[in-house]
Amino acid sequence: MNDFVKFVIKSGCFLSLLVLLSFPIYGQTKTNLELFFQLADSAANNLQLNLLDENNFQIDFVLGKDYQVFQNSILSHFQKKESGKTRIQFVVKEAKVEYSEPERKSLFGSFVVKRNLKLSGNYSIISESTEVKDFSYECSDEILYEDIGMVENSSFPFTQGKIPSEPFFSSLLEPAIALGSAAAAVYIFFTARSK
Repeated sequence: MNDFVKFVIKSGCFLSLLVLLSFPIYGQTKTNLELFFQLADSAANNLQLNLLDENNFQIDFVLGKDYQVFQNSILSHFQKKESGKTRIQFVVKEAKVEYSEPERKSLFGSFVVKRNLKLSGNYSIISESTEVKDFSYECSDEILYEDIGMVENSSFPFTQGKIPSEPFFSSLLEPAIALGSAAAAVYIFFTARSK
């Protein structure tokens, strides 16, 4: 073998290794509902901090039909849920998911989107006086574009966001690069072989 062919083989091995190492590795993605439960837990913890001196209280939920799923999760934070002189009204006003436009982290990598979840509402602590506290919790991360359908839950509409469309030009660019690379490899192979 001549030096040029050895160089092409070594470069090809190095290039293949570089391409394989450039793909990101993702763990199991949490569903939107799981993340909303975490946000509801944060709201319940905040309420619990404001009730440190209270022993007996009653919690009333104003969640609407979509957000009833949070009631048991919130109640699990409180040991005593008896009737008492203090009444708490817990309201969830909004739970929503937003996705950013898809983008690639590397040349041949998968599309990723930024996912932003928001849970907001308020709670009223009613005893001799009424104290209203608003809460708003957000959670952001990145997920694979192709995983959007798996993280949403069709039974709970608030776990579904507007899914962005896949970029048109970048979906054309990847096959063009792959085809050009294959053509260049064939050309180099036959010109090196004929010499």
